[in-house]
Amino acid sequence: MATSMSNVSLPIHKYKKDILKAIQNSQSLVIVGETGSGKSTQLAQFLYEAGYGKHGLVGVTQPRRVAAISVASRVADEMQCTLGHTVGYQVRFDDRTSTDTAIKYMTDGCLLREFLEDKELSRYSVIVLDEAHERSLDTDILFGLVKQLFLSSQTPSSKRRRHPLKVIVMSATLDQGKFSDFLGGCPVFEIPGRLHPVKNLYCDMIEESDLRRDLTVNYVTKVVDTVLDIHLEQKTGDILVFLTGQAEIEKACDTIFEKSEKIDYRHDVRDPAVEALMVLPVYGSMATDAQRRIFLPPEPGVRKCVVATNIAGTSLTIDGIKYVVDSGFVKQLSFNPRTGLDALQIVPISRSEAIQRSGRAGRTAPGKCYRIYTKGFYENAMSEDMTPEIQRTSLTSVVLNLKCMGIHNILEFPYVDTPGERMLLEALRQLYYFGAIDKDGRITSLGRLMVEYPLPPGLARAVIYSGALKCQELMLPIAAMLSVENVFIRPGDAAKQKEAAKAHAVLAETAGSSNDFATLLAVYRNYTDSDSPASWCRKNYIHLRAVKMAASIHKQLEGILNRQMKTPNFPKERVSSSSTHGDLLGRSLCAGLFCNVARKSTSGRGFRTMEGHGTAVFIHPSSQLFGRDDLDWVIYHEVVWTSKVYMRTVCSVKYEWVKDLLPRLHELDVYALSGCLAPKIAETMDKTENDNTEQSDRTSTDEKSKELPEETRVKISKRNDDDSVVEARKRYLERKRAKVR
Repeated sequence: MATSMSNVSLPIHKYKKDILKAIQNSQSLVIVGETGSGKSTQLAQFLYEAGYGKHGLVGVTQPRRVAAISVASRVADEMQCTLGHTVGYQVRFDDRTSTDTAIKYMTDGCLLREFLEDKELSRYSVIVLDEAHERSLDTDILFGLVKQLFLSSQTPSSKRRRHPLKVIVMSATLDQGKFSDFLGGCPVFEIPGRLHPVKNLYCDMIEESDLRRDLTVNYVTKVVDTVLDIHLEQKTGDILVFLTGQAEIEKACDTIFEKSEKIDYRHDVRDPAVEALMVLPVYGSMATDAQRRIFLPPEPGVRKCVVATNIAGTSLTIDGIKYVVDSGFVKQLSFNPRTGLDALQIVPISRSEAIQRSGRAGRTAPGKCYRIYTKGFYENAMSEDMTPEIQRTSLTSVVLNLKCMGIHNILEFPYVDTPGERMLLEALRQLYYFGAIDKDGRITSLGRLMVEYPLPPGLARAVIYSGALKCQELMLPIAAMLSVENVFIRPGDAAKQKEAAKAHAVLAETAGSSNDFATLLAVYRNYTDSDSPASWCRKNYIHLRAVKMAASIHKQLEGILNRQMKTPNFPKERVSSSSTHGDLLGRSLCAGLFCNVARKSTSGRGFRTMEGHGTAVFIHPSSQLFGRDDLDWVIYHEVVWTSKVYMRTVCSVKYEWVKDLLPRLHELDVYALSGCLAPKIAETMDKTENDNTEQSDRTSTDEKSKELPEETRVKISKRNDDDSVVEARKRYLERKRAKVR
């Protein structure tokens, strides 16, 4: 294997012998080193050279697919081999490995799925949990599974492994004590940093008071202005910009590019060596080829500006960056167990994340970090560290995996940081609603079918029932489209925005204009039927790479479903000869997403969820159903929290499709589901939690009541009866008129 001189200069190379010795002498090891020290690319090569690939794979996990792919590509280049042979990667819906693979990079979710088939990970000789400081949900679960694996290996029952599994945890921050203690006090190896000084500049554009407003447009505009100021006023050096997601990034890139095209480089730019600006986006769903462009050096005289999500904070190292523009925000998925909603929110980053972002400017030379917020915002609006994902997101998928691994009492599972029991119980509740577990918390045959899909449990259930209803040709493309980033391009330019909106409206009309899910299907079919897919996407303002990825996902989901439909445990459903395709699709969606059913509010303003919480929700302006007042029942894919709780990807449904499913939302004994003593759960459920519920206008219904099934059905039927709702609206309007008088 050839090693370039630039790789030898990486800090980790000075400690190669010491690291290998530490690994040899211990079953587990924590390695701490700054981003850019060479941990991710070099350690796997050290292990391969030392012979660890002879007895199994050297597996390296990453929290993000972009990082897994880019690091694998870099290592394959350094080892002068074809990607997919000696070095390969596996991410959701994309496997580039072979029987020759010795070093395998993968997302932590992919390794978690391997535990389902092989609890001892017998194919691996070494597992490296990289970027552990990011505390992704799947990485935290892997920690617990590895700990259980270590404990089981000390008993005579473990006979499949000839060589003990080595586990290495790599982190870019000094939280090694927690990881070391969790793994039984294993050794810690520190790689000294080599960062150049970075000057932090507070631009004072965002204040604490701005958090009370919807500031998305505000901070994106400030970021764009700051980038252009740097380009005009500062010396040569590339720029790294942190924003929160695909839509923001694409909009910012469009605006920066358009404004940079108007620059007169003879008079406007201070440094004569700067002659042009190249703007490159980076986010999770980007195609591999597009991702690689950010690592290539620009042409002489060209300044590179990379606009990225949080992935560029620690997961990726981009040479040449001298200027960082930090928006101070990140997009997080947060679950509120009191409302039962899992929603995307834009929130301030932590101070530790701000420090990581700043450090990106000092990789190769002294740099500057432009923080568009105030120093007070940094000190008061940002927490010291981010909350681990396991303590703020829905645990439904994780609990389903654990149940399928035979871990019944998930409350006693070894967690690095224990999630709130309320969140674990809510996950059990959801799985019971889906029929994935029975009333005793045991996995069902349907649950075992659902876990085979690399999809959220609800969407997996919808796919399965589409097979039972013989409408999988409708549901599978939709499930694939929901598994990629937003496919609709919404340009920054006002004129192009109108063009895009018109094109999207035409697509919605072909789908009936009352079903965002069907609109996604229309996009997919137009793409696959087109003789020139790239041209069609360009004309209709559709992300080509997103739909292209959806096509690949569709094939994989179809393969899983076709195999399952031949098994005896596959669900059976009656299909009426009078059922339309729209009816069958609606029934499939309701089968999987019935927890996301909402009924029009009696006040006529917005909707209320039906899962006992009665949360007020509204249709998102991006939906083709926005502004419609003739909708009584709707179902949605996800919600986002801004000034209101908005439903995204919505369709109208019939009450008859959900009337037999809704009673499950009100009949449940969480004590039996949990696998532990009732008093412990009762005590937990009585605790008051601060879950930002001020954003939700909830009713005071008691969802924990446990009526008999028939009584529950009568209660729900009365509440959802059209005549009852009409009468309730009349009473509301009479009270309103009386109040005005």
